Amino acid sequence: MTDSADSRTIAMGANRWITDSRVYNLVWLGRWIERAQTIARVVRWAARQDLEDDSQGLETVLSMAANIRGVNVGPDDTALDMLLTRDSGASLRGCLVAARFNATHVAPVEVIQVIGAAIELMDSAEEPITASEEVVELMDEVLPTLEKLHAAIEDAWFHSGPLSEEEVYRRFVQQQQQ
Repeated sequence: MTDSADSRTIAMGANRWITDSRVYNLVWLGRWIERAQTIARVVRWAARQDLEDDSQGLETVLSMAANIRGVNVGPDDTALDMLLTRDSGASLRGCLVAARFNATHVAPVEVIQVIGAAIELMDSAEEPITASEEVVELMDEVLPTLEKLHAAIEDAWFHSGPLSEEEVYRRFVQQQQQ
């Protein structure tokens, strides 16, 4: 038996490895979460600016933010809609959906549930959100949920205490089901 590692894996220590597909999904999970947080913060900031000083207007500021993100806002679309609800990598909802997809391949159930809760918050509005007050209120709900996501990731992967035998078994079974 040779000691050489499969070139498609990354060694993390004795008898521990991550395949390329897991690394890919972990990297993109992190990137989608980061993008979602950035969009939420920019949208909340723009809505707060609009509430404090109505000189430019929410849509004007968000149009500039959309252009920076490479989103072309068409004549029938609003920048707010493009940045919040469109199913693209440039919208908050799109980033969360993509993060959930990557999480289903590598993350524990708790992480996937928190991402799902954030998507549910985005989908909870019965009518399209247009007022700055509504935007601030929604972002003030979404951003703490994304902070809970960081806490779930911290608990799942970076905890400092030893795992109980039950937790080790639970995680083993969960990985085998993926």
